[in-house]
Amino acid sequence: MCGILGTIGQAPFEAARGRALADLHHRGPDSAGQILLQYQGKDIWLGHTRLAILDLSEAGHQPMHSHDGRWYVTFNGEIYNHADLRHDLNVNWRGHSDTETLVEALAVWGITKTLARLNGMFAFAAVDLQSGKAYFARDPFGIKPLYYTQSAQSLSCASEIRVLSDLGGSRFSVDRDALQTFLSLRYVPSPHTLLDGVKRVPPGHCLHIDIPSMATRMQSYVQPQTRRFSGSLDDAVDQYHELMGKAVGRNMLSDVPVGVLLSGGIDSAYVAALAARLSKDTPCFSVGFGPGFAECELEDAAHSAKLLGLKMYPMRVTHDDLWGVFESSIASIEEPLGTTSVLPMWALSKYAREQVKVVLTGQGSDEPWGGYRRYQGELWRDVPMVSLMARLAAPVMARLPGVPDHVARAVDSLPVADIGARFEREYGLFSSAQRETLTGRADCGGAVDSIRYWLDWSAGQTDIDGAQRMMTIDSRMGLADDLLLYGDKISMAHSLEARVPMLDVELVRFIESLPRNYRVTLRQGKIAHKLASRKYLPHDIVYRKKKGFRMPFSHWIRHDWRERTSAVLFQDGAPHLNWMGKAGIQRIWDEHQHGRRDWGRQLFALLAFAFWCRAI
Repeated sequence: MCGILGTIGQAPFEAARGRALADLHHRGPDSAGQILLQYQGKDIWLGHTRLAILDLSEAGHQPMHSHDGRWYVTFNGEIYNHADLRHDLNVNWRGHSDTETLVEALAVWGITKTLARLNGMFAFAAVDLQSGKAYFARDPFGIKPLYYTQSAQSLSCASEIRVLSDLGGSRFSVDRDALQTFLSLRYVPSPHTLLDGVKRVPPGHCLHIDIPSMATRMQSYVQPQTRRFSGSLDDAVDQYHELMGKAVGRNMLSDVPVGVLLSGGIDSAYVAALAARLSKDTPCFSVGFGPGFAECELEDAAHSAKLLGLKMYPMRVTHDDLWGVFESSIASIEEPLGTTSVLPMWALSKYAREQVKVVLTGQGSDEPWGGYRRYQGELWRDVPMVSLMARLAAPVMARLPGVPDHVARAVDSLPVADIGARFEREYGLFSSAQRETLTGRADCGGAVDSIRYWLDWSAGQTDIDGAQRMMTIDSRMGLADDLLLYGDKISMAHSLEARVPMLDVELVRFIESLPRNYRVTLRQGKIAHKLASRKYLPHDIVYRKKKGFRMPFSHWIRHDWRERTSAVLFQDGAPHLNWMGKAGIQRIWDEHQHGRRDWGRQLFALLAFAFWCRAI
């Protein structure tokens, strides 16, 4: 895991290059490198900071070039099938790093064929000095982020936004359309970000650059799954379990110790069980809030670790602990998100890094397996009379006190015929009315357009229903630019590599080939996934009530954090009030404080935005 950066066209001054590399030190504290090349009068500068995981020797140093001197790369991530790829390459290897495998594969197969064969998490910049082409690529599920900016003189990319500011010598401002998108979805989908002029390569895409003309073309290099599994449910369970074992085995590939971030749920427990088959010395790390909080999973995680015979390292955090890291965690993510788990993730990553450099997580199973209630809501829409009842109930539901947010959103979205608009309603963080009170605009920005992009991408799947389409979108859009984004940024803020075996490319291809009723039905989700996990886990863990990796934010801002939160949100002259009206925030705040509705998710997003505005 590393930090990458580069510029095509006009290289930044030496001082700017030094600042940029220094700003990526946390992503790669073990070494740093850079190289300046030229092609037909255009500068090509590549930089790299290294967190050594595979091949700790100098043979893994970057930027790296191919044996023939044609290709140069700066690479971030892990290619889990790189040993298999080496069997097909006739190369006199210098070392055993996956970066060397990548650059030599590019030399033999070129960009298109190489990307089609990679199984891993990655972002890289590659330059072909023979053809005069450059490429910025991001892995199929967007586990690793890659940002870029373009000016008249140059095109720059980096693992983090602050580096682009270093390289360009300028600060970025809020994009008002993207702000509307953020208020709708709680994040901004690629290729956009909340900052005007800063873009993010979408998952499974590659930006092609012609160096002489600086012309660019964004292209998807992955296709939706159209192959269909025809076996029985038992066959699916057996094959899935086998593929899960292989995926975890690939993710254990490391020359340094590997741990597991263990919650109380099934996903991380299943990963831990498969990791334990390979090493009983795998440590497990968990975070919680202590007795009295329903969100605390320490006891459940300890039970799983004991059952699996793994050493458990629990960490308890208080509301003061998490308030103290709030601003730092948002600064590290570089984009505000409406996801409360960023705070416990910060504490847990810092704690785990004291013992290991690499951890496996259970992230990434809910989306392809149908683990969220919104997928079942989409199925209920096809039940006769349900849409009619929802249409009648929606106006009343919106006014009832105490209605859970997810229920209100589901009822509101069910009658909407247009699939893009319906999904936006279901995802919706703030309603159109709330957005108007906050910014003076009721629209959702580019939210529906982003949803429709992935709907169009999956259009070749003519035999799937609305729930499956939503799962496909969430596996590429929501995961990449929300949950995986903060997972990468926060773990790497502590020089920790977080891996997600449940997003192994081969594994997800298989999951998405399954009949929908092997994945989710009206009343159940993650069906074959749970059956497979029972090979190692008991019934009480597999079917334990889902808590999610959450914190008691709604409670704290009514009690322990009330004054501190109010001081941030309503401070006169605060930067976020340049973009939002205080009266709109006040209305949401008052309804939450008086118990009329639980607006915890919404207020967390507003608080994250307020802290973020201080940093830009």
